[in-house]
Amino acid sequence: MMDLNYGKISRTRPGFIGQKGFTLIELLIAMVIFLIVTTAIYGVLQVGSVTRNRSSRRSDILKNARVAIQLIGRDALNAGYGFNRNGARVPDNFLATTFGLPADADTNRDLLSSIIVGNDIFTNNLASSSSARTDTVAFCYRDQDFNPSPPPLPPGTISTGQVVQLKDVTNPGGSPGTSELVSSTSAGAVNAKQYDLYLVESDTVQAAVMATTVSGTDRIDAAPGDPLGLNQPLNGSGSGGSVLRKCVGTTDSNCTSYVATLTRFFLVSYKVKTDGTLVRTLYGNNTGGTNTQQVQEQPLAYNVEDLQLRYVLDDGTVTDNPVAGDDGLLGTADDDERAVNRIRQIMVTIKVQSTVQDEQTKKAETITLNATFSTRNMEYDAG
Repeated sequence: MMDLNYGKISRTRPGFIGQKGFTLIELLIAMVIFLIVTTAIYGVLQVGSVTRNRSSRRSDILKNARVAIQLIGRDALNAGYGFNRNGARVPDNFLATTFGLPADADTNRDLLSSIIVGNDIFTNNLASSSSARTDTVAFCYRDQDFNPSPPPLPPGTISTGQVVQLKDVTNPGGSPGTSELVSSTSAGAVNAKQYDLYLVESDTVQAAVMATTVSGTDRIDAAPGDPLGLNQPLNGSGSGGSVLRKCVGTTDSNCTSYVATLTRFFLVSYKVKTDGTLVRTLYGNNTGGTNTQQVQEQPLAYNVEDLQLRYVLDDGTVTDNPVAGDDGLLGTADDDERAVNRIRQIMVTIKVQSTVQDEQTKKAETITLNATFSTRNMEYDAG
């Protein structure tokens, strides 16, 4: 018989007999699985990126805010050290002009106490409500390094500042308004510097002044027109005159009885500016600075939304303003300027916003820090 396949060419390639390619459905399923896996991996990476960015932002925010809180705590601890518990008399409305507190209704001199409280004082552009206000606080305490004991010192003795004994107050020639404080010794004022802040204490009055000139080694001038507006004219009258004038008779309490003492003190405050910058402000004592450099602002933290301070008193009471009395209202009959001496702890709350929006919430993240600090010098220091 004749073979019909003889001479024909086979169209089947060796090694591929019975094999087939991918179908369209199989290809689509593989693509879907690939997309699912890729999306899952991308989602994990995205979450990790967001978490990392959040952690970085929180770290930056917390770093500055914690520095600010620690500085407040340090000054709170020093508050009242060597500073008279009766405070220091300063010109009327000095507190309003210097710290932004509400002006009082009378014309009497203000009291500069160891802690100056300002509740709900400043507006803040970062606040969620236009009616929200931030607090402010200021502290006074003695500079223990001023006027150190002369060497040699006994072994193991730490040099601390000595008070300057004052014996009189005079007028420099041609300046009847200037109070020239005279030390009891010829070198009593050798460590005094221009623009120093001093607390003058006697058994009749305590007064805060700024040195405008130091004459020789025994005289310190406190002339009106100082950078802080502390000094009042010696030849003035009533509450507009200086309490540094020498007492004459026993019925005059608006004066200083000499012998008196003089010590240098620090005055610092904390507040949040309208743009959200938390600043620590130093007043005076800038001996290398000019007249216009005696109020120095030190920025501590940015994007601060709120600063709130509460005060724990000696009986455990917690209040926003101890000076306001039991009714909590300033300007009423139960106000007590010296109630700050009852403060035993200060509770600080700071709210800080991140500088950029969160990738997911599309809002600036807000972090709240709380801290409580002891004011032990308000209780134990007899200054």
